Amino acid sequence: MRRILLIAAFVLCSTQVWARTISVPFEYPSIQSAINDANDDDVIIVDPNTYRENISFRGKAITVTSLDPNDPNVVASTVIDGSEPADSNFASVVTFNSGEDNNTVLSGFTITGGTGSWLLVSWEYKGLQWNRCGGGVICYNMSEPTISKNVFIGNSAGQGGGIYIYGDPVNPNDPSNPATHVSPVITDNSFIENSAITEHGFAPPDTNYPNNDHGDGGAIVGFQGCDAIITGNFIENNHADYYGGGIHCRQWSNGYVENNQIISNTSALGAGVHITYTSSPTVRDNLIQANTAGSLGGGGIYVYYLSTPLIERNTITENTSSNGAGIGVYSNSLPTIRNNLIYKNLAGAGMRIVGSDPVIAHNTITHNAKSGIDCESNSNPAIEHNIITSNEDGWGIWVHQDNSIVIRYNNLWGNSLGTCGPAIPDQTGINGNICVWPQFVNPDSNDYHLNYDSGCINAGDPNYEAEAGETDFEGDPRIIGGRIDIGADEYAFGEISDFSGDGIVNFNDFAILAYYWVDSLCTDPDWCEGCDYDQSSTVDIEDLKTFAENWLWQSN
Repeated sequence: MRRILLIAAFVLCSTQVWARTISVPFEYPSIQSAINDANDDDVIIVDPNTYRENISFRGKAITVTSLDPNDPNVVASTVIDGSEPADSNFASVVTFNSGEDNNTVLSGFTITGGTGSWLLVSWEYKGLQWNRCGGGVICYNMSEPTISKNVFIGNSAGQGGGIYIYGDPVNPNDPSNPATHVSPVITDNSFIENSAITEHGFAPPDTNYPNNDHGDGGAIVGFQGCDAIITGNFIENNHADYYGGGIHCRQWSNGYVENNQIISNTSALGAGVHITYTSSPTVRDNLIQANTAGSLGGGGIYVYYLSTPLIERNTITENTSSNGAGIGVYSNSLPTIRNNLIYKNLAGAGMRIVGSDPVIAHNTITHNAKSGIDCESNSNPAIEHNIITSNEDGWGIWVHQDNSIVIRYNNLWGNSLGTCGPAIPDQTGINGNICVWPQFVNPDSNDYHLNYDSGCINAGDPNYEAEAGETDFEGDPRIIGGRIDIGADEYAFGEISDFSGDGIVNFNDFAILAYYWVDSLCTDPDWCEGCDYDQSSTVDIEDLKTFAENWLWQSN
């Protein structure tokens, strides 16, 4: 027994000894030379400089990091420039192709100059095709690293200008196939001015298979069984010739797209996020703004071909396409679109549905250039509990004559051509639908919370039962009053009277209201700390009545 314990202690000590911290360039002149000599669990720390390399992690569970990934100045001055590859067929700046898992980490670099690597990719219905993939980073052979706090700038490829992840070459959703999806972690990076282009100037290494570079995924591509965790990234001014100026999820790719800022990206369709071919990611809590797609559709988000994503709690605004400026849903897709704020999108409808049956619930869809929702032929969505108001050049809901649509408990006020049409009549007073001014707090400053006297409060289905943990746009409980509200925002009764912010409406708050009583200077609602509920410029008896209604309210 003593001999066994001694051997175990020796093994443990050996493991601790061999987990090293390696310095570049002091111990090794290049990042690749350090990786070549590293073992699992080693940490390679790279000093600021420009490293003209194209590196591969070679399957090692190591961390390669700058001096301080949290310091933007360090990240900006620690550059991996892949513009001088030894072999032009393999010109991605960073390669993961040996089954690396989440314990392999790349963090804190500026990654630039990559032009991608040739990869034989299995396309559904097309077979194997050459693609030029992953300008900044390429991941394949079931690799799923952690990529965090980097800046990807000025990289290009045919597919995935910033990052390209390729999962299993066979269908991972096939029950007879034991393969699993890959789940790389892509978090807290910036993707700026990367591109996915068809005319990249490189010829594939042989002609046994055709070249099918389609120009997809300006910043990120998750392809074929890729369940990427894409969180907290800043994705701006990227371009794809065809699909997904920002993010492209294709062929059985799911995962999470959460808490990202996806701004001013361009492509032919799906300029912000493109989801296609039976993919079902969760797209949640993102800002999707000012992305521009062509006439094919989906300025903000495009969903295509049997895809079933969950799209919730996003702000989708100022995106442009004549064919679904905010969201486009096409070709037998069944997304759930709920609790989103979809406003001021340009050139087209807030949402366009073609040949699909999505669930569209609890959204606020307002001030878009065309209709709130366009329902083209063979589309039968369930449209419930939405505010669809003030859309500028169309109906609240445009309905094709061939459709059979469920429209319940919506507010359809102030749309230029009317509530619903042309194939169905006005729905006001039918199935709980109303047509009233929604009483937003301040739409001029994009504040679409409900005022205390909004007709959308407690106006939803009286029999609606919220799911466990169900929330509104801001994460508040989905039923706060007597019954569910209409729209993305659930009105927080009492919260507006908690002037002191201590979680309860009590004498502390009454003292604040009394301080501003009959204050003739209350010309701005913020001036009186919110005490002037009705914005009459005076804190008076009407405001006192509202305050009394909320007496002893407490936050959860």
